[in-house]
Amino acid sequence: MSQFAFLQAEWSAVYDSAARAESAVHSDPRTACFYARRALELAVG
Repeated sequence: MSQFAFLQAEWSAVYDSAARAESAVHSDPRTACFYARRALELAVG
């Protein structure tokens, strides 16, 4: 279960990016950084 599951119902685009960041954090930190920034930009926008 993702730490960001609470976002899925209302903000699915933010959830998708946050979940991808979460899943890549150990295997590919650069990709995780990209998706974390994207999630933040979507949330602010």
